[in-house]
Amino acid sequence: MSLIFLAIVEDENDKEYITNLYLKYYPLMKKRAYSITGDFGIVDDLIQDAYLKLIPKIPLLRSLDCYKRTSYIVYTLKHVCLDYIRKKARRSKRSFSGLTDDIADHIPDLQAATEENFLHEEKMKTFEQTLFQLSEKDRNLLYFKYIMELSDQEVSEIMDIPAQHVRMYIARARQRAFRKLSQGAEISCRR
Repeated sequence: MSLIFLAIVEDENDKEYITNLYLKYYPLMKKRAYSITGDFGIVDDLIQDAYLKLIPKIPLLRSLDCYKRTSYIVYTLKHVCLDYIRKKARRSKRSFSGLTDDIADHIPDLQAATEENFLHEEKMKTFEQTLFQLSEKDRNLLYFKYIMELSDQEVSEIMDIPAQHVRMYIARARQRAFRKLSQGAEISCRR
């Protein structure tokens, strides 16, 4: 346990008082600092910084009752932790990529994205056209099962078919849909 902040305290009574505060509140402060930062590596440094801010307030701390003193110490630590987080965020915003990171890798290729969107839209149109080629019963079965995520029992009640046959009906509807999709893919490949 290294109490570096004690080096700036001149009065022996103040040194003893701040050391007792440190020993008494260290577990609470460590837990609180970790809950704010989530980094055990920096917790002790933040506690030291908090005590550096508390040293000029020793007369005030002596005048406070136990509960107010605890709150004052914890709030001081909280503000030290929040300042640390803000500074860390500012530093990370200003940091630049090193030689191993090429910033061009992080710039999105809008043309590729546009082409991908176009291909996705074409696939969705083909899928939609295929679904409309299916019977209404097949469309409803697939819709209720895969889009609405209803159970077999619920599909059975809505479609008025026996519950024990729902899975077979859905499997056949799915097979017909795949067949239509593969026929559509063959036709588009021939063009």
